[in-house]
Amino acid sequence: MALLDKMILGSSKLPTLDGVENWGTTIVVQAVTLIVVFMVAKNLARFKIGGIIATCVIGGIVAYVVQNWDQVSSWVKALIDTL
Repeated sequence: MALLDKMILGSSKLPTLDGVENWGTTIVVQAVTLIVVFMVAKNLARFKIGGIIATCVIGGIVAYVVQNWDQVSSWVKALIDTL
């Protein structure tokens, strides 16, 4: 039985917590990208250049915060500590 368990569980690569976290981060960033593309297309159809620029900036900020949450949370903690 131990040999069978080793063959079945040893051959399958189960996801680690880091792998699941990276997968979730990738999904969220892709969703943000899709929303940004939709908003840019909507503003492009109306020829609103300011809306396009604002959408790109806000989408970039959100993507950065999602991908670098540890760094951003440490900035917020430092800001709260100084106040």
